[in-house]
Amino acid sequence: MSSDSTKKWLARVDYDLETAEAMLNARRYIYAVFMCQQAIEKCLKAVIIHRGAEVAPIHNLRRLVEAGNFKFDEDTLVKLDFLSQYYINARYKEDLDDLSKGMTKEIASEFVVFAKELIGWLKKEMK
Repeated sequence: MSSDSTKKWLARVDYDLETAEAMLNARRYIYAVFMCQQAIEKCLKAVIIHRGAEVAPIHNLRRLVEAGNFKFDEDTLVKLDFLSQYYINARYKEDLDDLSKGMTKEIASEFVVFAKELIGWLKKEMK
């Protein structure tokens, strides 16, 4: 983890993960999941930069995985796809009640754990 750019991305990753946990504790499940997407996106970008590549200004996690040539199992990719779609909906969907449908504490908690585990693995890839 050498470059200043990588360190800045990783500082934001940690901040976003802390925010996801705070939103989970505040029962703001939409934003807990939203912040999981943000943290993973920034961590993928940090790894890509660490490897010496340019990062495209994209938010789709699957496209970032492809750009970084990461090898994830199908379950991980499905979760990343969900987070990408949820990110778009959380940013642009006007109906908060509609967005909240089906988002429970359990689901949000699972995504916070997923984000922590994936980010932990990604950080190890940079050592």
